[in-house]
Amino acid sequence: MDDKQIIRLTKKLVKIVKASSKIYMGKNFQEQYDKHKFDNDDVTNLDIETQAFIKEKVFQIFHDCNFIGEEEQQKSNSSISIIVDPIDGTFNFKHNIKNFGTQVCVLEKNSPIISVLYLPNENKVYYANKFGAFENGKRIFVSNCNDINSSVVELGDFNPNFIKTQQQYMNILSKNFKRVRINGSSCVDSCLLARGSVDLYIIYTKNPWDLLPGKYLIEQAGGVAKANKQNNTIIMGNKKIVDKAIELLNFE
Repeated sequence: MDDKQIIRLTKKLVKIVKASSKIYMGKNFQEQYDKHKFDNDDVTNLDIETQAFIKEKVFQIFHDCNFIGEEEQQKSNSSISIIVDPIDGTFNFKHNIKNFGTQVCVLEKNSPIISVLYLPNENKVYYANKFGAFENGKRIFVSNCNDINSSVVELGDFNPNFIKTQQQYMNILSKNFKRVRINGSSCVDSCLLARGSVDLYIIYTKNPWDLLPGKYLIEQAGGVAKANKQNNTIIMGNKKIVDKAIELLNFE
């Protein structure tokens, strides 16, 4: 895509993502137990309806693309892929905890070109493209703090498959960082890191809808991401603090 196409598409996606939040904000939900993907997962009718809305609008733009949503996937031979998490932080949403949002990422030939993340309770839209990362149209950057003793680190929800490793990480992090936080939403965590409100983010996942929208936002805000594929762990932040955290955690 050329520059003008990226700018136009970013604007369209921002409108779609913001509009999608009207489907679930302030609405009653019904638990969809038959849609649960694994134990302790949360899926509601509003997750499904929101994703269906985004899918419909996206296909009006692209007509043909790979659609990779948390609640549904549709393959194509197109070079364009759309990653969607309709309500990231469904558990929080269900329990009236305000840490949740909607996130979308567009890939061209498997490389991210646009991300849009929306936090409806803050009325803040974050987007990233080749021109940088932005919060409500204003350029943002990751924190430049590299002193771990005065830094705040966010953790994603624990993965039961690697709980021992993650408990070891938690023990080390709590002794060396000023604060350790768990918000329960990768959408919220990624936005906080990209705008410099926190200094490091560690997420345990291999799901593209959890990872890719925020990862691209963080990278376009000047951050880096390092992955340990053995335990599906990704560390993100500015390069200096990521390198220090990797050394501290003996992260390979």
